[in-house]
Amino acid sequence: MEILTPAQLAQRLHVKTTWVYEQTRKRTDVRNVDKFPYIKMGRYLRFDWNDVLSWLERQKRGGITNGRNRK
Repeated sequence: MEILTPAQLAQRLHVKTTWVYEQTRKRTDVRNVDKFPYIKMGRYLRFDWNDVLSWLERQKRGGITNGRNRK
């Protein structure tokens, strides 16, 4: 397990840190059935790199519909 900070994750994904924070906001749950994986540790956000990789793979395949992976 490799745990990353928002800044470390943003650097690996080549996105801005603000994008990472935006993906963890509650209102994104309305738009995205497949929620961005994060760990809340008190006031800190952390990310398991393996969970993020799995999420990215699902996004490549079209995400999740009604709780199931698309095929």
